[in-house]
Amino acid sequence: MKVMTKKVSPSIYIRYDLPEVYLKQFKEICPNIVVEPWKFDEPEPEVTVDLSDCEVVLTLGMRDNLNILKKAKNVKWVHSVSAGLDAMLTEEVKNSDVIITNAKGCTSVPIAEHTIALISAFARAVPAMVRNQRTQDWCKVLPVRTLAGSTVGIIGYGEIGYEIAKRCKGLDMKVIGCRRNPAKKNKEYEPADLVVGMDQVDDVLSKSDYVVIALPSTDETIHFMNKERFEKMKKDSYLINVGRGNTIAEEDLVEYLQSGIIAGAGLDVFEVEPLPKDHPFWFMDNVIVSPHNAYNSANHSERVMELILENLKRFYAGKPLLNVVNKELGY
Repeated sequence: MKVMTKKVSPSIYIRYDLPEVYLKQFKEICPNIVVEPWKFDEPEPEVTVDLSDCEVVLTLGMRDNLNILKKAKNVKWVHSVSAGLDAMLTEEVKNSDVIITNAKGCTSVPIAEHTIALISAFARAVPAMVRNQRTQDWCKVLPVRTLAGSTVGIIGYGEIGYEIAKRCKGLDMKVIGCRRNPAKKNKEYEPADLVVGMDQVDDVLSKSDYVVIALPSTDETIHFMNKERFEKMKKDSYLINVGRGNTIAEEDLVEYLQSGIIAGAGLDVFEVEPLPKDHPFWFMDNVIVSPHNAYNSANHSERVMELILENLKRFYAGKPLLNVVNKELGY
């Protein structure tokens, strides 16, 4: 027998798995919620509810292009649980009145810690140690470097870059930050020895023993690191990418890694994810493949949920939201 069900029309529509403990807290703010998770690596699921009354959508900006807004004409605010908004900022969304917020700041500390782990691994020849362990090869002499006194150039010196810089200074490294607005001052203190504009990026590349890419994905940053910029890098320097995968021209990077001009690369993000099994990066001894995991931490969910809960309270109280994205700039 066919069972007739009432068509639900939520105020908040959530497209990811929300733990029950947080769902209860969400419902204390707004009881009219529907959760329809979009599972990783699966096609976009069909919306099964009426979104005509929906005001808020919580989803993943990395993959959701917000086609559902065609069915949800009254949405006022969309929150991305990722800092990246690669799929979300379509021309239609940019030209709309919908407010976009993201998880910026929730991942800055773990990404900074992950960056230090990659830099330290290369400096202390950890990849070579792991390979030698597998073959029981007792190699007493390995090519190691001293971090103290070496230079790290952080391209995209925002919140993540700031946290990276603080930790690099703790290791007595020289830090050069490179960003759109070099005159902008950090609130607490400035850990970078020098902050310059993006027009000086080539000079930063030429001076850095470690180049950290922490750029957002915008029209200007696609393949920002390409053959021309790899040529500017200091010989035998290392490249670390914890920003967006499409900021690096991967074919060019493979070429320069294979030639030995660039000593190695620690890569957390890629143009295609998951990284295809036949990609050269998997098989290169001077590459550390990190499966888009730099953001993760033991309290990642708590940080993200605290931000969303605060913004939900602000939204229903008519107060300004935190982490509002400049849709033209892309962050």
